[in-house]
Amino acid sequence: MSARPRVLIAGPAAPPAGGIASVIDMIFASALCERFELLRFATTPTRAASCSRLVRTLDAAVARSLGFDGFVNRESRAKLRAFASALAPAPDLVHLHCWHGYDFWLSACMAREAHRRRVPAILHLHGNFDVLYPRWSPVRRIGFRRALGVADRLIVLSEGWRRWFAAHRADGRIDVVRNGVDVSLFHPQQRSAPRDVVRLLFVGTRHATLKGAHDILAVMPEVVRAAPRVRFVFVGEDTERIEERCVRGTPLAADCEFAGWKNPAEIAAYYADADVLLLPSQMEASPMALLEAMAAGLPVVASAVGAIPEILIPPDNGILIKAGDRAALASAILTLLRDAALRRQIGRCNRAKAEAELGVAAFAASLGRVYDDVLARAA
Repeated sequence: MSARPRVLIAGPAAPPAGGIASVIDMIFASALCERFELLRFATTPTRAASCSRLVRTLDAAVARSLGFDGFVNRESRAKLRAFASALAPAPDLVHLHCWHGYDFWLSACMAREAHRRRVPAILHLHGNFDVLYPRWSPVRRIGFRRALGVADRLIVLSEGWRRWFAAHRADGRIDVVRNGVDVSLFHPQQRSAPRDVVRLLFVGTRHATLKGAHDILAVMPEVVRAAPRVRFVFVGEDTERIEERCVRGTPLAADCEFAGWKNPAEIAAYYADADVLLLPSQMEASPMALLEAMAAGLPVVASAVGAIPEILIPPDNGILIKAGDRAALASAILTLLRDAALRRQIGRCNRAKAEAELGVAAFAASLGRVYDDVLARAA
């Protein structure tokens, strides 16, 4: 091993923007660069144009017959070949980031390739495996448990996930590393008096089964009737064209703003101009939007899913609701709309917590300890 160990980090790259890509960017911008030589391998899937539609269809049919929701295409095999090339000369450690879909199986194959070359591998799990596991076929569950055993160490985002994964991997080599946020990029606004219009911000992909944008639209009429001086701001990719299908040409349009996709610097400006973050997700890991809103000094209304309940502790940090509970969502929004002093108090608590516990330094220190331990065991 060299004086400065070489760590190959594999995962999606931006663009497109995404939470995992943001986490990897944070690693490369942290103090870990001083202790380790960090290398990057992008696993972001591109358009599967390397094979015919017939081949892709057959791949998908085979995968789904076994209970998998994706497909294995030539692009996947090409990425594995490229990863094998990236392992020569061999790094001292491989750090693989993945979600619960296509990239989990790709990352498991990469971990196996690293082991074949006697390189220890860490599997960093960002997806909602605990939610989806009961829906999987028996074949997929067996494959999942075996894939978990390939890596030398698992990294998960919460203590609750550590307990869940421990039931599927018995050796106990599971570490919790919570996501961090660059607090310096966000600047809480110090307003001397409440504004005429309160801005409620949503940041994320607008998709019915993910981030809860449709729940916000459903409670909007009730909220506007009770508190007419309010504006809903949606930032992020509109994958389901909800602006066109659900809002445009309706009375809701007067109280909505759809900003579309924005880069990180632009999103920071939206946080600075907002009064509350809404995150009524159906499923989440450790959402960057939550950490960014806390760094920006915003109160948050969020679903109690994934790692959120371990970060957002009511009443100091905001209001937790059950995912899909639209009555609770409307009530939480109105509670914050009617009490500007409460919004300011929660915002101050969130900024203080972000500075003390959720910054890049704390994240890098936790990850560095995992690197050190895995390298020491390998040596």
